[in-house]
Amino acid sequence: MAFQPDGKLLSRLAEPLAWLTTVTPTNRPAPRPIWFLYDGAAIVVFSQADAAKIKHIRANPNVSLHFNTDADGGDVHVITGTAEIVDGILPSTLPGYLDKYGSMYERVGYTVASFDETFSLGIRITPERHWGF
Repeated sequence: MAFQPDGKLLSRLAEPLAWLTTVTPTNRPAPRPIWFLYDGAAIVVFSQADAAKIKHIRANPNVSLHFNTDADGGDVHVITGTAEIVDGILPSTLPGYLDKYGSMYERVGYTVASFDETFSLGIRITPERHWGF
């Protein structure tokens, strides 16, 4: 059965921050906060080309994505899936990415051009499973 997020998960997928966990060469989880965009079929993340997460994904494409909980430890959502490195797309060319994050660039020290240059490698995550409570 294809991945089909319900309304609650769709609202979480609209949030600005999630945690991407990759697997290190020593089989340890490596979580990191990320900006992302859900395009209706996949979750797209951008990375620096020499980042550890790129090396991890090349060696083991199994990943998970999760969100912060609410203040009481509820509203848990975890997505598992497989990731692939995608060349040839940039944050500014992905429909919706600048709408979601463009206003945050200056706050973190980037322009559209410098963000594209720095985070020049795409990661496309195909969701396979979701669980939460």
